[in-house]
Amino acid sequence: MEVWLEHAMTTLSASGPVRGLVAAVPVAITVAGIAGWRQRVEGAAPIALFGIAFCLWLAMPWNFAYLELRQTSLVLSILCWIWLVWAWARHVLGEWPAPIWGHWIVGTLLWVLPLTAGIVLLLG
Repeated sequence: MEVWLEHAMTTLSASGPVRGLVAAVPVAITVAGIAGWRQRVEGAAPIALFGIAFCLWLAMPWNFAYLELRQTSLVLSILCWIWLVWAWARHVLGEWPAPIWGHWIVGTLLWVLPLTAGIVLLLG
C-alpha cells in the first residue's frame, strides 16, 4: 500500500469524529427502518431487522485470540456496513418512504461523513 494511503487510513481510523459518524450511520438507518416498519412501509422490515442484528454485532465485545478471526470479523463488519447503506439507499431512492425525518437524518450523516473525513485529513 502506498505510504500516503496508509497514513490517511491510520489518521481516519484514529479520529474520534470519523469513528463516531461511521458508527452512527447503521444506528440511524436502523431507527429509520424501525419507524418505517411501524408505519407499514414496504421494504422497511428487512432493513430494520438487519440493522438491529448489525448494531448488536458491533456492540458485542469480540476479542478473538487469532489474527485471522479478528481480520474476518473486521471484513464482515465492513461488508455489512456497506450492504446496509446500499440497501437503505436503494430503498429510499426507489420510493420516498415514511417517516421522512429518519431518512433525512441518515442522509445528513452520510454527507457529513466524507466532509469530516476530509477535514480530519487536512488538519492532520
